[in-house]
Amino acid sequence: MSATPVFSLCGASAAEALVRPRLERFPDLRLNSIASDEVPVSETWEEGLDATGVIVLLHPDAMPPQPSRQYWGSLIDYNGPKPLAYVQCGARAYPPVFERRSYFRWPADQRALERWVVALLPRTQVSSVAPAQAEVPEELWSVLVDGAGTYWITGRPATGKSRMAQAFAYAARGHFQSTIWIGCGRRSTESIQNEIERRMPAGRSLLVLDDLRAPLDLPGAPHSVLVTAPELMGEGEWLDLEDVLPLPSVNDSRLLQAMSVCLASDFPLSLAREIAGEPQALPGDAAELLDTVRDRYRLVQPIEVSPDLPGRHFDAVLGRFRHWRARPAACAEVDYELEAALDFGFVSAWEEVVDLCRAAFDCYSEGARPRDAVAVMQRLEAEAEGRGDRATVDFARSRLAWVVDGDGEFKAFVSEGDQLSLF
Repeated sequence: MSATPVFSLCGASAAEALVRPRLERFPDLRLNSIASDEVPVSETWEEGLDATGVIVLLHPDAMPPQPSRQYWGSLIDYNGPKPLAYVQCGARAYPPVFERRSYFRWPADQRALERWVVALLPRTQVSSVAPAQAEVPEELWSVLVDGAGTYWITGRPATGKSRMAQAFAYAARGHFQSTIWIGCGRRSTESIQNEIERRMPAGRSLLVLDDLRAPLDLPGAPHSVLVTAPELMGEGEWLDLEDVLPLPSVNDSRLLQAMSVCLASDFPLSLAREIAGEPQALPGDAAELLDTVRDRYRLVQPIEVSPDLPGRHFDAVLGRFRHWRARPAACAEVDYELEAALDFGFVSAWEEVVDLCRAAFDCYSEGARPRDAVAVMQRLEAEAEGRGDRATVDFARSRLAWVVDGDGEFKAFVSEGDQLSLF
């Protein structure tokens, strides 16, 4: 099989003109045309068997005169390894046995046909969104699934924006090669923009930006983008929610407070447990699992926290970044939490926050994330300037000199095992 997925479209040219646009939205999919209006599809379909899959288009312009075994025998008896789908595009006569296979009526079943094709394409499991109970308007499907657009769900807190986004992302997952869920909240636009650039894979994806609070440069076609936000901040269709949903009752447990001090739109449960000092505790009704791949939760209703918890949050994030080489997965879990930790540290723990910036800079730079590395060190430089800490300013500038050149362009990183010549 070719490294690039190939699907053969067999049948009449008029039928191919109907089906092809639906599948052309996948950039890593090649469509092999075996269109013929002169020869019945029952005599041409085998030419497509070298492809990943074959789509047999049943259309009057390329149909035998009658549904007899004389014309359809090879298709009826086919039991080979290549997946076949049948698409009825106004056909007048075909064997009923086809309807017991992968069979779709056009245009009513075009979404089902797309799911059949996507299931055979390479998938990137970036996020695996859990189900959620919410009514999803048909408008989201037409904009994001039938097209490659941007849709905004806006409204006040507790109106169900995130829940609707999660319900849609789960229901529509079969139409995309990947789903990327990014919690925004209190994060800087630069951090979110860098993450979008880093995490967007090849192929057609659904990007969900939850709790976005400032405008961003959003990806365009072939990707679809779903945003939850307090208000509309960009182009696209939008729905403003008005009814406040009844939220689960919240008891003031230590774990729930620890969840609230994390980034409410997307946090790792392991971090909340560490902050709370309750390693075996499970989330209460106030939290929902949104990403089953990374065990990340979304807090439905933030609550007031004890004064010591922001400091415990800072210590937990600092501990993971200090040991990022020995425990890279544990450090990656708290990537979202770095900015909140820096906000606390620059006010309340100067020496420790300098240590955190150093560790984060090394982690990001050696992980080929120069933009994130530079953002951390530039913030440390600015904070040190404000405090009059010349030693830290000089340190930050010396580190930045290794990442960017005199024109502000990123330098190429030397990976492990590579040699750097100074002569």
